[in-house]
Amino acid sequence: GTYKPYHKPNDSPMYINVNSNHPPSIIKQLPKSINKRINELSSNKDIFESSAKFYDDALKTSGYTERLSFIERNSAGRSRRNRSRKIIWFNPPYSVSVKSNIARSFLNLIGKHFPKSHRLHKIFNRNNIKVSYSCMPDFASQIKSHNAKISKPAVDTENISSCNCRRKDLCPLQGNCLVKSVVYRARITNENKPETNYVGLTENQFKGREREHNNSFNNIKKEKSTELSKYMWNEKKNNEGRSKIAWSIIQQVPAYRNGDSGCRLCLAEKYHVIFQPFRKLNTRNEIVSKCRHENKFYLSNVSI
Repeated sequence: GTYKPYHKPNDSPMYINVNSNHPPSIIKQLPKSINKRINELSSNKDIFESSAKFYDDALKTSGYTERLSFIERNSAGRSRRNRSRKIIWFNPPYSVSVKSNIARSFLNLIGKHFPKSHRLHKIFNRNNIKVSYSCMPDFASQIKSHNAKISKPAVDTENISSCNCRRKDLCPLQGNCLVKSVVYRARITNENKPETNYVGLTENQFKGREREHNNSFNNIKKEKSTELSKYMWNEKKNNEGRSKIAWSIIQQVPAYRNGDSGCRLCLAEKYHVIFQPFRKLNTRNEIVSKCRHENKFYLSNVSI
């Protein structure tokens, strides 16, 4: 009926050093969190005291002066859980060499630009916007990423073809149709209607994506595949004449790779959909759409 903390034989825990480049709140809370954990894993005071020395020595090695102490459990039961608010977190990276109080400056800006009279004060205020520093990558991970970058074999860009069109004068991108991972623009002109534009992206070669667009213009089953195909089919149904499309590249950005925190290609497309000044076919739903490029890294999509 008893239980105690377990650690592997010949195992010595290593905690963050008290002088390391970590946010002070993390260093301050580390002994308290360890003390709480050992208390929860010990069924009584005797077992706690027999196990605490092992972790006290590890804390002392890392420069901490605090010592673990047993906490009597409250038999009154769990306290009532308060309703949690929807919190927006700002996580700037922490560095001990930066002397400015970034968190205080940020919260002061919130109070300055979103006062009580502001229409967005209910969303952006001191009660639902919090600041918590994030840790920078450690030295070992920086060295590892640098070694991986310089050890990567060089790509012979001179012998890579940028266009394989038989007639170079008909290339949709003026001799650059094999470019990959881009945000592109389709400029649509028609004598009977004002000029409009469409913003899209492709992780693969642009020429393949342009071929898919042309297929959707001629195949009725793919009429609703994109906003651009809907527009072209609407012209056919209303006998408004066939529009001319001029393709161009807005930005070349790498797509999602396994381990990334986000897809830069999808974010670039959303940015240009919002901020490009020209008239666009893109809808508001495209801004909140989920990235599809990370699907191929899911274990459920890996065939064994």
